[in-house]
Amino acid sequence: MSIQDYAIQGEAFYLSGIFSSKFQYEIPDYQRPYSWEEEHIKQLFDDLYEFYQRQTDESYFLGSVVVIKQDNKPKADVVDGQQRLTSLTILIAALTHHFSDEDKSEGQEILQQPAKKSQNLTAQPRLTLRQRDKDFFRKYIQELQFDKLNNLNIEHDCKNDAQRNIVKNAKAILKCIENKFNNDSTAVFNFFSFLIQKCCLVIVSTPSQKSAFRIFSVMNNRGLDLLPTDILKADLIGKITDKQDEHTKKWEDLEQELGRNLFNELFAHIRMIELKKKAQKSILEELQELIVPKIPSIPAFIDNELSSYTAAFRALKNSNYQIDQYQVDINEYIKWLNRIGFSEWLPAAILFLHQKPSNEQTLAFFKQLEILSSYLHLSAKDVNKRIERYGLILKELQDNPKACSESLRLSDEEKQSFRKLLDGNIYNEMTAVRRNYIILRLDAMISDGGATYQHKDGLLTIEHVLPQTITPESQWQQWWSDDKHQLWLHRLANLVPLNKRRNSAASNWEFKVKKEKYFRGNNNVSSYALTTQVLDKEEWTPEIVEERQKELLDCLYKGWML
Repeated sequence: MSIQDYAIQGEAFYLSGIFSSKFQYEIPDYQRPYSWEEEHIKQLFDDLYEFYQRQTDESYFLGSVVVIKQDNKPKADVVDGQQRLTSLTILIAALTHHFSDEDKSEGQEILQQPAKKSQNLTAQPRLTLRQRDKDFFRKYIQELQFDKLNNLNIEHDCKNDAQRNIVKNAKAILKCIENKFNNDSTAVFNFFSFLIQKCCLVIVSTPSQKSAFRIFSVMNNRGLDLLPTDILKADLIGKITDKQDEHTKKWEDLEQELGRNLFNELFAHIRMIELKKKAQKSILEELQELIVPKIPSIPAFIDNELSSYTAAFRALKNSNYQIDQYQVDINEYIKWLNRIGFSEWLPAAILFLHQKPSNEQTLAFFKQLEILSSYLHLSAKDVNKRIERYGLILKELQDNPKACSESLRLSDEEKQSFRKLLDGNIYNEMTAVRRNYIILRLDAMISDGGATYQHKDGLLTIEHVLPQTITPESQWQQWWSDDKHQLWLHRLANLVPLNKRRNSAASNWEFKVKKEKYFRGNNNVSSYALTTQVLDKEEWTPEIVEERQKELLDCLYKGWML
């Protein structure tokens, strides 16, 4: 990028200059839809009307607009400020609707550039919305067809939320004008005249898309309206020469299917699928510089890879993969993967499903993926080790899609390490997130997958059966020596899940009292298989706990193929 690409200009203009032949605003298709609601546009009107009533010599600052614009050319792609420009256009159109016939042309010239042959200017709107909404906006707002707009059925005549917002906001502004000016066309025109001469915006322009996006990032402390996928969409769709509108619609349909934030997240996973290593730059830069140039056909990418990746990602996030056989078992593995405290497993799962595996291959893959991911999670492997491991899996999947990846399986050394971890001090050596995961995963294995829990994380607690502090003269003192107490206190066999807030007073109760008053649920039973097993015991001695530890470990070793 040359130094000229970073040229930035900023200049304040009154609305009479904002909506003039100096600027031809276009909302790129990568922008989000018009989203201002009635409360926002009514607040804008109230603020402007209050300013008008003061009749001050001061100017009213409406904020800034960031555009991509070449010097001496009116075309300006709006990077930031489309909500304001669209709302101001609705306001000016609604005011113009109330003008006398002799004054209407002045408002119309603010809304639409008239043809001027001597200046090579063609008739066109000052502001052009996204492809999906531009004709609707031009017809009802910029061409002042408010009578028809008032008769629209919002649910049936508007194709999307943006068009519904346009109609609702236009009706709201019309009502505001009628309330304040009582259909006095002269008073309305005076208000309009005051606004276009006293209200100003700062136009920040740069010829470079990347520079404009960075300016916008700095200026918006509240968080970006634009996402990397919005910029990427502009790049990719702009390169399509045939059926551009068709693929724009397909892209937006996929984005709507996932939601903007998840769709943006998907591209981080696509980056990993393609590069198989930790990001060295921003996701957007690596996609633009390293991946997009290698796409042989952008329409084919959208039709095939992107559509398939979106379907796979949605199924994975919802734990709802549709398949002829083993669907329940596969989605159970996916559900547990989603509870793991990282997402590096997702690119491998997305690529695998994209390759259209058989039912048996899918079951085997997700069983192994859940085992590996549980190991990486519970053993607290750092992000670099996780990325490296899943990168190997991605490479093996691409080299041989039909084979089960060797890197997917735990090595003998990893199995030994995992077994040692599971038989250790679970309570103190794991974080609460990891501790909760292993207890709930074990509980599901014991119940043979039959139990499902809809608990709030804040209410799940992991409790000791044998208390951490033994009081003298208690039954615990008779059963447990100090050495045995320290050996078994924090291990799996002595831990149970409860769906209630911690009760510190209950921790030292005698075993019989504790299980009757604390471990049972509201209906005198526990919702957890692990806790129910404890309720069946009459004593809680070292021998019982040792035998229980063996049974629980055998269950984990079998379930995780250790």
